[in-house]
Amino acid sequence: MEAYWSDGRGRYGTGEDYDYFYQFDEDEEHEIFTSADGLWTYSEVEQGIELIRYNGREVHLRVPSVVDGRKVVSLDSTFDGFYELKSAEIPQGVVSLCGVFYGCESLETVKLPQGLERLEYAFHSCFSLKQIEVPDSVVDFTYAFTETPIESFVFSEGTRFIENVFTNCQCLKQVTVPGTVERMDEAFCDCESLERVELQDGIQRLGDYALFHCTSLKELRIPGSVKEFGEKAVGMMEVREYEGDENAPLRAFRIRGEQVVPGFRIIGEAGSEAERYAREKGIPFIVEKCPAKS
Repeated sequence: MEAYWSDGRGRYGTGEDYDYFYQFDEDEEHEIFTSADGLWTYSEVEQGIELIRYNGREVHLRVPSVVDGRKVVSLDSTFDGFYELKSAEIPQGVVSLCGVFYGCESLETVKLPQGLERLEYAFHSCFSLKQIEVPDSVVDFTYAFTETPIESFVFSEGTRFIENVFTNCQCLKQVTVPGTVERMDEAFCDCESLERVELQDGIQRLGDYALFHCTSLKELRIPGSVKEFGEKAVGMMEVREYEGDENAPLRAFRIRGEQVVPGFRIIGEAGSEAERYAREKGIPFIVEKCPAKS
């Protein structure tokens, strides 16, 4: 694919003007810079610079830790729409990756640094990213892996935000959620292949649609720490009438209503909020057996 822009700067098929950056208010003056080698567009942020666009053509990249003598501390939409990018290595010192690989359909491998904290929208629509190692320092996964083919993931202790993290991921089969998670609205919504979810003790709220339309999930143990359930948080699905070829990857459908996922049940403590939720939704509830005392 040739450079999208007529002057050869980058390969971004977003359709937006090259000099438009969503991060900045159009009514306010802002200053952006182009690196001496012409490869990076960046802005100044606290404690360093933020790379906001890559202007080159390399499909296997090692992002520099220093550009024009300034420390790189974050990346925002840097490779957005760079369809041919295959691999990338992020340097030590970067703490935030926001939308950095959004729509990088060919991205297969990424190396992330220790100390990284935020992955908001980082790998959204990376259709070739099947696995990834994430440092324990990351706390924010909002929209991080939406529509990726990752099959299994364990969030580390300390993770706090996972809203929409795996929304509409048809390959995800199992996931572990630590007790430190605070927000998880629509975290696994529409993950139709999800079979196993481990919710660790400490979670206080299952957010709106957190596990909605997870049609392969037949059993879930909910710890007693969960005191609040959001709208259709778990065990519910849409009744869909699909149209067209049943083998097509994307099929249009009409929603004909909602129901409990067939065969689904909740396991939890007697008298818990989980039991109340199950009764309210008409979901079978199994009282968890306490381990025998020695």
